[in-house]
Amino acid sequence: MQNKIDNKVLREEIYSIGVGELELWKRAVNADKELFNQLYELIFSDDHRLSWRAAWIIDSASEDYPELISDKIPEIIQALISTKNGSLKRHFTRILSRYLIPGQYLVVCVNRCFELLTPSEPPAVRVNAMQVLYNISQQIPDLKGELISVIANLMDEGGSAGFRNRAEKLLRKLHL
Repeated sequence: MQNKIDNKVLREEIYSIGVGELELWKRAVNADKELFNQLYELIFSDDHRLSWRAAWIIDSASEDYPELISDKIPEIIQALISTKNGSLKRHFTRILSRYLIPGQYLVVCVNRCFELLTPSEPPAVRVNAMQVLYNISQQIPDLKGELISVIANLMDEGGSAGFRNRAEKLLRKLHL
């Protein structure tokens, strides 16, 4: 394990990260548990820019290395419930769409994801929330009917091309 990076230095590094450096950061947080823990803590910072960038790195890294945050899913669900930050909602729902939601969190996760389907939310948040709900409907088949109804109603209201595309795909899957 490497030494803990000074928080001020880490913050400066995170503020300056570009897309081209993301792969390096993903490998670094996978290889260094201390760095991962520092970045993970920064997700909950009051500095929205810092928390968003830390969440972006953790989200991207966990896509390639799912074991990084598999034990953090309950915390991420709790954070999703309480955050008002649109960027964090996007990353939290994206992360949750890749994991099995623990049984004791299904109800709160379902409720929050349905709340996030409102047109006032950014399209990426809505798309990810819809995906989380679809995934949960695979665990709880009784949810499928309600989800079909809600998605159909939302499509009637319009939405972004990405939202409509995902909605159509999920509706097809839900009808199977």
